[in-house]
Amino acid sequence: MFRIFKWFLPVFFSVLLLFILELILQKAKVPNYIIPLPSQVFDVLLTDWETILQNTSTTLKEWMMGVALAILLGLILSICSFRSKIFHSFISPILIISQSVPYLVFTPILMIWFGLGIAPKVILVVLTCSFPISLVLQHDLLEAKKEYHLVVEMLYIKPIKAFIHIYLPYSLPGFFNALKISVSYSFGSAALAELMGSENGLGVYLLRSQSTYRTDKMLAAVFVIVLISIASTSFVSLIQKKVIFWKTAKH
Repeated sequence: MFRIFKWFLPVFFSVLLLFILELILQKAKVPNYIIPLPSQVFDVLLTDWETILQNTSTTLKEWMMGVALAILLGLILSICSFRSKIFHSFISPILIISQSVPYLVFTPILMIWFGLGIAPKVILVVLTCSFPISLVLQHDLLEAKKEYHLVVEMLYIKPIKAFIHIYLPYSLPGFFNALKISVSYSFGSAALAELMGSENGLGVYLLRSQSTYRTDKMLAAVFVIVLISIASTSFVSLIQKKVIFWKTAKH
């Protein structure tokens, strides 16, 4: 009942706000090309769902490939940094500096290098996700080593076993938190990258809707992006609870 109630309240208030917005826009008689009615956006989702689904599947494929590669790259960079102090001193400043760079500025360059296909969008998602994951994971691995290295040495635990059974579990909460942040905005980044140039995808759908002043279709696409971002974050949280069971045990 608590879980149902926890999900019911946000949905209820969202529907209530949309209902109030519908009434305000109808009374104010705001032109539809400026702010469409929520009912019009909902009508687009019902009538144009095949086109939206087709474009969403393209963006989803780019995003999922990018996230998978980002996790792999983040793990490799973190393990190398954990194993080598020289590599850590080299890669840490790069990771920190990378967080101040908006990755969308690289989109035109990636388009020139790799064309309008799937490659530049996947690379953009990898850039967006891998560095936050790597930065948090390598920090937690090194913190775990500082805290438990004496225990490992006293018990003569082999390095590989210490990493798998001690250091990695210690760093998993930080890894999943970084992953939740990354997936929450990386899908939107993939869609925005498609605005720069693509054959299909949600970004292309947004661009075509903008050119015809169909703000209802634009908001429908934005709604899909937000919905997938929320769903992906919830999915990562669910996996986190299953994997890090010692953190979610009931007392």
